[in-house]
Amino acid sequence: MGTQFEPGCPRFDRRAAIGKALGVVDTPPPRQVTRGRTWIRDGVRGVELTWNDTSAWLLTPPEAEHPLPAILFMHGHDGMKFYGKEKVADGPNGIAPGIAALREHGYDGSPPAARLVAAGFAVLIHDVFPWGSRQVPWEQLPERAHRAAAHLEGLQQYEAAAREHEHGLAKAAALRGTSLAGRILTEDLTALHVLRDCAEVDADRIATAGFSGGGARVAHLLACSDRLRAGVITASMSTYADIADGHADDTSWLMITPGLPAVCDWPEIAGSAAPTPLLIQFAEQDSHFGSAGMRDAEASLRRDYGSSKTLSTEWFSEPHRFTRAMQDASASWLSLHV
Repeated sequence: MGTQFEPGCPRFDRRAAIGKALGVVDTPPPRQVTRGRTWIRDGVRGVELTWNDTSAWLLTPPEAEHPLPAILFMHGHDGMKFYGKEKVADGPNGIAPGIAALREHGYDGSPPAARLVAAGFAVLIHDVFPWGSRQVPWEQLPERAHRAAAHLEGLQQYEAAAREHEHGLAKAAALRGTSLAGRILTEDLTALHVLRDCAEVDADRIATAGFSGGGARVAHLLACSDRLRAGVITASMSTYADIADGHADDTSWLMITPGLPAVCDWPEIAGSAAPTPLLIQFAEQDSHFGSAGMRDAEASLRRDYGSSKTLSTEWFSEPHRFTRAMQDASASWLSLHV
C-alpha cells in the first residue's frame, strides 16, 4: 500500500507523490464566477472576475476574435503582500499606488501581463492567499507580527508584519497536514477551472507563466495538472542543496515544503510534466541562487526531458529581475507552443 509515493519503488509515481507532499485537496470549479467592472486602456481590455474570496482580472486584446489562447499568469512574492495581481498588471484604476518602484526594480518598469496581451493572449491574473484580495487583514495579524512592524508606517508597516506572519502561516498549514504552497496550488487549480470556462478562451490552448515566486507556482501547477499546453518559469530554478547552502533566507515558503525534498529535487517537480513544453529563464546574477545550483537544475531538467525537443532554457546576464527582454522572449516562446 502506498508504494507509489516512495522513491525507489518500481510503482513510484512522482507526480502523485508531489501532490501528496504538498497536501493538495480536491478543487472543484467555484459555484459562481461574477463579472464586474470593465475597461480598455493602453491596448488592453479588462474585466474583473470574482469567485469565493478571490479577485482576478481577465485581460484580452481589445479587437481580437474569440476564443483566444490563454495564459494563467502567476504573480510572485516580491516581498509585498498588500498587492497581488496589481504587481504584474494594471486594473480599472490604472497602476496601483506604491507599485511603480517595485515594477521598476523587478520588472524593468513594464507590467508583464500587458506584453502577453500584446502577443495575442488572453491573460488571467488572480490573487492567492495571502496576497492582495486574499491578504490577512491587519487586525487579524498576531501581536508578534504587529511588534515586528511597530517602527514603520503605511504600506511598509503592513509588509513587515505580513513577512513575519508568513512563517506562522507555513507552520499552521503543516500542522493541518498540508502546506502553504499546497494551499496556494489549490487556489491556482481553481483559477485554472475558471479560465477554462471563460467564453473568451480556447480551453485546449492554456499555458501558465510566472516570475520568482510565481515561477514556483508554475512548477507546482505543471506537476499537478494535465490541462496545460506549456509553462514558463522565470528566475525560480535551482536545487534544494543550493537553496540550503546559504540561500534559504532569500527563498519563500512557496519553494520550501516540508517532506517534498524527500520525494524529489526542485527541478524534478517541473520535470515531472515532461514532455509538456517548458521554458526556463535563468538570471545569471540571481542572488537567490548559486550559479552551480542553477546549472545543476538545468542538467536535471534535461535528464527528465531526455530526447524530447520541448525543453528550452535561456540565460540572461541579469540579477533577480524579469526584464522587458525576458518578458518579450517568454511571450515569443509561448506564441510558438500554445
